[in-house]
Amino acid sequence: MNNSANYQDMAQHNGDNNFVQLTHLETAIEQIKKSCCGDEELVDLIEDLTELITKHPDREIVGLEKKLENGERNDLFKRARRLKNKFSRRVAKNQMSITEQQIYIQILSAINTTWYNRINPKIIDGATNDEVDKLIYEEIIKPIHQAIVRFDITVTSETVNGMLYFLTGKCHLVWGEEC
Repeated sequence: MNNSANYQDMAQHNGDNNFVQLTHLETAIEQIKKSCCGDEELVDLIEDLTELITKHPDREIVGLEKKLENGERNDLFKRARRLKNKFSRRVAKNQMSITEQQIYIQILSAINTTWYNRINPKIIDGATNDEVDKLIYEEIIKPIHQAIVRFDITVTSETVNGMLYFLTGKCHLVWGEEC
């Protein structure tokens, strides 16, 4: 019986009497939803989130518009600004929820890591905007949305886009080579 309990911790019922394996992000979110933080964990959590939601300390603060302009992606600015601001309001609204903060850390960290391991190298190598957009969708938007929507149906793929632009605006994501 313990084996099936362990399997169920790492899998979720898909509605057809089948279990589907959860991704690492989905597993982390599920564990966050189930756990409570102690005081020491809360301090670490606040520090981790603060690092992601404040401007990057080692980069010149130029803002979202300039970041996109530097990456020759002015075409994204109006939508990016709207989605970034929408996510910023969501973070502010949920700042007292430990669960939401932990989830934001996991998601923003996943976006940041995927960006520098998969997306930015392609930008630097001269990928077209269409190729970059497709890669962003396939490597960031789609998998992260699929992971989080299992636990919070209010998160849309546009929310995940807002997270991407939020990190860009805070100078965590660079759309090209760093200066």
